[in-house]
Amino acid sequence: QDPGNLGTLIRSACAFKWDGVFLLPACCDPFNEKALRAARGASLQLPIVSGNWCDLHDLVTRYGMKMLAGHPESSSDGSERTHTLSNELADSLMSESLCLVLGSEGNGLSEETVQACDLVSIPMEGIFESLNVSVAGGIFLFMLQPKQQTYSRILTP
Repeated sequence: QDPGNLGTLIRSACAFKWDGVFLLPACCDPFNEKALRAARGASLQLPIVSGNWCDLHDLVTRYGMKMLAGHPESSSDGSERTHTLSNELADSLMSESLCLVLGSEGNGLSEETVQACDLVSIPMEGIFESLNVSVAGGIFLFMLQPKQQTYSRILTP
């Protein structure tokens, strides 16, 4: 929703060696002036592709990617599909190609996303239930950054 958040996520994806960004239809324009300013040139260094869920599914299938979605722990249904972000989880995914899906701040993840992805939450303490999407995304991108360039990593904000 916020072009500044999208630009910050693109810059973080580039900084942490992710391979590209896939934008779904509800996402804002990555070449909006505010997004470009926040990206600080990363929009020109990283492939950015737009498409629908079918296009994303084709990409994920073609490259054998595991789909993860950032999900606030407090709204979890307690299912086994919700994992807590940790060094152990990141290490277990080291040899996987990943697609990280982030929801909008206003609406969160769509039901389609929740069903298609393994959910991952950032452990937090205190009174807050969630973080700004660019902050949460930066944490996910850092923790799940590829250790070897043989595995693909794409961000879907």
